[in-house]
Amino acid sequence: MKQFLSLLLSILLLSALSPAALAEEEPLWTRTEGDGAYVTIRIPDPADANDLGWAKARYRAVRYADTKEPVALSSDHWQGYLFATVPAEDADRPLEVFQGERFDWTDIQYQNEPMGANLLYIRGVLQGDSQGRLNLDQTLTRAEAFTLLVRLLGLEPGEAPGYADVKPADWYYDAVSAARAAGLAAEDETFRPNDEVSRAEFTTMVYRAFRTVGWAQTVEGTAAKLDLVDGGSIPDWALEAYLALERCGNISTYRETEETDPTDGAPIPEYLAEPGKGATREEVIELLEGALRWLPVYPSREAIALGFDQSMPVIDGSTSTYPYTSALYGRLFQNYSAHPDYPEKHSKSHTSYERLINSEVDVLFAATKASNELEEQAKAAGVELEYIPIAYDAMVFFTNEENPVKGLTIQQLQDIYARNAYGNWSQVGGPDAKLMPYCRNTDSGSHALMERLILDGGALSLSEGLLSESVSTAMQTALTDVAAALETDPAGYAIGYSVYYYYQNAEAMMGDVTENRLRLLEIDGVAPSDETIAGGAYPLSSYNYIVLRASEPEDSPARRLADFMVSEAGQEVVVNAGFGALAK
Repeated sequence: MKQFLSLLLSILLLSALSPAALAEEEPLWTRTEGDGAYVTIRIPDPADANDLGWAKARYRAVRYADTKEPVALSSDHWQGYLFATVPAEDADRPLEVFQGERFDWTDIQYQNEPMGANLLYIRGVLQGDSQGRLNLDQTLTRAEAFTLLVRLLGLEPGEAPGYADVKPADWYYDAVSAARAAGLAAEDETFRPNDEVSRAEFTTMVYRAFRTVGWAQTVEGTAAKLDLVDGGSIPDWALEAYLALERCGNISTYRETEETDPTDGAPIPEYLAEPGKGATREEVIELLEGALRWLPVYPSREAIALGFDQSMPVIDGSTSTYPYTSALYGRLFQNYSAHPDYPEKHSKSHTSYERLINSEVDVLFAATKASNELEEQAKAAGVELEYIPIAYDAMVFFTNEENPVKGLTIQQLQDIYARNAYGNWSQVGGPDAKLMPYCRNTDSGSHALMERLILDGGALSLSEGLLSESVSTAMQTALTDVAAALETDPAGYAIGYSVYYYYQNAEAMMGDVTENRLRLLEIDGVAPSDETIAGGAYPLSSYNYIVLRASEPEDSPARRLADFMVSEAGQEVVVNAGFGALAK
C-alpha cells in the first residue's frame, strides 16, 4: 500500500508541476508566441501513449492545477509530452495533464458525432445547450461565435463593452466584454448578439483569433488557389482568412456532381465556399478542431536538442532532393508543413547553388556537385563549397519498355550524347528502330551529373542537335518525354536520363500520365539497384550531398544540420525520404 501511495504521489507531482519545479526535473521548454501575448509550455505526460491506446490518448489534455480549468490551446499527446499555450500572464501557473472523458450528446449518435466535438468539449470550448444537445444544424449567432473564441483564447472579461444591446444580465455579457477588451469585437454602438454569422464571417473570426496567438500565417494567393467552384464569390475582406485556413480543411462544403469516377463509378464531388451562407454549429466545430490540429507547430525532442526550435537553417536544393527537406521537417516538427521556414519547393539545382553562393540560403540538398560553371561563380565570389555525402544515388539511363536493348556502355553513351553518332538502335546492337535521345537543360543537376560522369568532367559537350531539339526542361518531363516518344510503325525508341531514386519514385506514378512504360538500362553490363549502387559496382554510382559554405562556423545551424544528416537519426531521414542510406 505504501508503494502504491508513493507511486500515486509521484505521478501527481509529475503531472502538476509548476514551471519552476519542472526545471529541476528537466530543462523547461517554452516559446513566446506572436507578439508575446501567449506562451507555449511543454508538459511531460506521466502516462504512456502505448498503454493508453488511441481512444484515451486522443483525449489527453492540459489544465491549470489550481483551478482545474482546461487550457483550450493544448495539443494531443506526442513523444511523451503535451503542449499548452496560455496567456503570458498565466505562464507561471502550475499546469497538469489530465485524462478527459468523452461526453454523450443527447441529440446525436456516437458514429455521427463530429470528430472535434469531444476534443473541444474536453478543452472547455464547447458546452452544448442545457440539455446536452449539440444542435449541429443550427446556425451560429454572434454571441455564440464570440463566446467560443473567448474560451478558445482564454480571455478574461474587461470593462463594460459599451454596446447598447448587451446588458450585464445577458448570458454572453462576460464573453462580449472579453472580446471587446481583446480587440476581437469592433467598436460600435450595437453588438447585434442574435444576428446570424455567415461562413465568411466565422472563417475570418477564427483567422483573426489564431493571428492573435501567432499561429495563423498570411498566405499569398488568389481565390483560384482554393480550388472552389464559387471561390470568386468570397468577399475581399475574407479571402486572406480562407487562404490562411485552407490547410485546416473544413472551409468549404461539397456536393456530388453527375460526373463519376471512372475507377469506381462514384460521383465526383465539387467544393464550394458558400461564404454568405449561415455557419452551422457542425461546420464551426470542424473548423475550430482543424485549426487547433493543423495550425500550431511543435518541436520534437531532436529539434529542441539541435536548437532548431529556435532557428532552422534556410534550405534549398534540386527538384529530386526535395523529399529530404520534407522528411527532415517531418522528423523535427509536428505539423511541419505549417512551419514558417518550411519551403514549399526547391529552386532547382542551378538556382539553388547560386543562392548558396550568394548567401541567400544556408544549405542545399544536392543530387550532384556544382557544375564547372557554378564552381567558377563560387570562386569569383570568394566562396568555397563543402560537400558532405549523406546518401547513395546514381545517374541512370532509361528507354521505352518495348525496346529489347538491355544496356549500353559509357563509350556508346558518349557517342550518342556528345557525338550524335547514331540514329538507329541497330548501331548499338539493338533492333532496326529509330534512336531518339533526350537530354536535360544545361543548368540542371542532371546535366551536372552528365558532365561529370559521361562527358569527361566537361571535356566533352552535348551535341548541338540535341540542345536545339530534344531538351527535357524538368525532372518529370525527362521521363514523360521519353515515354511519349515511343513509335511503333516504324519502330522508334527514345533514351533519357535522371537520378536513380527520383526515377524509382516518379516512374511508379507514370501510369497517371501515360500508359507507356519505361525501363532502366544496364551500363557496362551492370544494372542499377540499391545493392550495385551502394557497393559501387554500378559504374555511374554517386552520392547525394548536403552542401554548405566551407566558412560556416562550427556551431551554426547549417553545420549542426550537416552533422545530424550523417548521424543514425539523420540516416533514418534519408531512408524515409526514399533514398539509400550510407553503409555503416
